[in-house]
Amino acid sequence: MLFASLHFFIFFVIVVFTSAVLRRYQPRTEILFLTLASAYFYGQWSWTYLILIYITIVTDFFLGLRCYHSNNPRHFLWLSLLVNLGILIFFKYANFLLHSGTEVLQLAGIPWQFTPLDFLLPVGISFYTFQSMSYTIDIYRGQLTPRRSLLEYALFVSFFPQLVAGPIVRAKEFFQQLDGKRQFTFAMAQSGFLLILIGLVKKTVFADNLASVVDPVFNQPAHHGSLATLLAVYAFAFQIYFDFSGYTDIAIGAAKFLGFTFPKNFNYPYTALSIQDFWRRWHMTLSRWLRDYLYISLGGNRHGSWKTSRNLFLTMFLGGLWHGASWNFAIWGTLHGLYLSAEKLMRLPLRQGLSIEDRLHRHTAGRWLRWLITFNLVCLAWVFFRASNFTDSLTVLGNIVDWHGRNISPGQWLTIAVLVGFVALHWLGRQWQIAERSGQLKTPAYVSLSVLLILTLIGFAAREPAAFIYFQF
Repeated sequence: MLFASLHFFIFFVIVVFTSAVLRRYQPRTEILFLTLASAYFYGQWSWTYLILIYITIVTDFFLGLRCYHSNNPRHFLWLSLLVNLGILIFFKYANFLLHSGTEVLQLAGIPWQFTPLDFLLPVGISFYTFQSMSYTIDIYRGQLTPRRSLLEYALFVSFFPQLVAGPIVRAKEFFQQLDGKRQFTFAMAQSGFLLILIGLVKKTVFADNLASVVDPVFNQPAHHGSLATLLAVYAFAFQIYFDFSGYTDIAIGAAKFLGFTFPKNFNYPYTALSIQDFWRRWHMTLSRWLRDYLYISLGGNRHGSWKTSRNLFLTMFLGGLWHGASWNFAIWGTLHGLYLSAEKLMRLPLRQGLSIEDRLHRHTAGRWLRWLITFNLVCLAWVFFRASNFTDSLTVLGNIVDWHGRNISPGQWLTIAVLVGFVALHWLGRQWQIAERSGQLKTPAYVSLSVLLILTLIGFAAREPAAFIYFQF
């Protein structure tokens, strides 16, 4: 069920009004209703995979209880990780591992081929698996008391606004609100409505129209010239941003109508002045998950610069594989790991106690240079994220490196103007923070902005809404 569809609109209106009535008169029944509504929402992709998500829910609920009361909680934590990662690896990586095994055998001269398994990847499996895993880990660390209600835990894992593409919500954040007296205030409705409009514009107007620039090049990179390829790379950087941040804006806005406030997931990442700053602004709930449950578990920065760089590299490599079963995703994560490790070295003090980063940051020109380098390094890594395979990635990069200039067409001039406009919009958005202040805008500004967004949707939305890019993860 796509957010930008009539089906979802009807579903959402029914859920909001029914939930509001039940919250007032039958709070426990509201939890049951929201859980059933979330099951219906997920079942629109595949009713079969409802069984899978509820295996995760039931397993972690009971293992969380046992972990909390056991004298040997580590055993139950490892069992939870084994079940969660086992399901994730089987459904997401089995065919990738079989294909890689076939290639290794062929390189060794062994004429054997593994037969791929025939099944669909469950939508959102990476997101709800990470969310459920964090619950048992927090209990093991003594940071969380387990729930006594399986129904409440099922709602936490399956809550439909953020089920298939995040943000990744922590159990403590969710249950504090569930246990409190959730009020559906006018400010929350105002904020939620505007966030949904902003998300729809990002997705259906910006991201889906940018696909017409991106898809032809990445689908057949050998058939396109240097400028078209370069523009497609920059266009994809903004396409995936508008697509993913648009989804989370809608998710956060929808949750507000149900009395929940989700954590922020994007903070204008293309204004970052370093790769570290980029990851503090991009998919922020995944970044903190990787930091708290992987990077720190590996040792963090506690054992010297070499081990810190190693931990950064491993965290980003595994974070890349989390996105998909492909060596391209591994390369994407590896590049970011190398970027972050290199930045650590740049922060080492030189003469006069200043690092290279400090020297650049002292001057306006230096800060702009840092932004330009960071933005282009991120776009370079996006090539591997978007390309279908490693060969296509090299073709895309080869097209750019082997530059052969041609006259710029009117369509390409328009694309350049749009991309420059997106850069400016990014910086202005960081300055104005409209989405963050959506519940505090004065009436004239709020109405004007809402009308502008609605007219933009009517006039420029793509004819056929596409699935969100992150649904595949």
